[in-house]
Amino acid sequence: MERSTYIPAERQKKMMEYIEANTSAQIHELAEKFHVSEATVRRDLDDLDHQGMLRRTHGGAMKVDKSASYESAYSERISLMMAEKHRIAERAARMVHAGDTVMISAGTTTYFIAQALSHLENLTLITNDLYIASQIVLPHTSTLVVTGGTRRPGQQGLIGAVAEHMLWNTHVDIAFVGADGVDPIGAVTTVSFEEVSVKRLMLNAAARSVIVADHTKFGRVAMARTCEFNEVSLLLTDQGLNPELLEKFRRINAEVELA
Repeated sequence: MERSTYIPAERQKKMMEYIEANTSAQIHELAEKFHVSEATVRRDLDDLDHQGMLRRTHGGAMKVDKSASYESAYSERISLMMAEKHRIAERAARMVHAGDTVMISAGTTTYFIAQALSHLENLTLITNDLYIASQIVLPHTSTLVVTGGTRRPGQQGLIGAVAEHMLWNTHVDIAFVGADGVDPIGAVTTVSFEEVSVKRLMLNAAARSVIVADHTKFGRVAMARTCEFNEVSLLLTDQGLNPELLEKFRRINAEVELA
């Protein structure tokens, strides 16, 4: 039984401080220090890795070079599960038609979706991701809209009051929103409380809302709850999803599609 008195956010902060001070740490070492299971440590390290706060290694984690550029960290994350992300993007693109208005949240899976949509004419593409905005080239008949807002430290997603105000006054045909955790009990979650408001507004702005995440995000619960399953139209993932986990989603009537 876990005996930790830390809430998850505080525990992750303490883990980061420990890893920073010691350069690296092993899972069993962190489990013993923070009085939690090794499974909990793995989840915490995965969340911190997704935030770019550390680098996961076999059996543990190591601190990252703070002088490294965000793009370098981004390129590492975008290369993970690349084939699966491409398949998800191809399926997502088939949901969109020329002339649609599309919302895309910050993230690596969503980057591939934006890329897959870049050939469509008369498209309006709205995103809060500076990397997507800088890399995607649309036809001259299409329009790219960036939400504005405050860039999160070390990230490319825009958050805050400016982004939220823009999204509050927007309606789109479809929104593709990424997730760090999709769990039958924990619902849809993300690693940062700061992202939740923007993601929720994106989902609420859409006639059809789609959560996109590769199968490694399923069965995981990240720190901040984004939404319940009945608040979105579809969960889109890849064929690698565990059949037993898929059955759990179907039992709670969550709409899941495998690309």
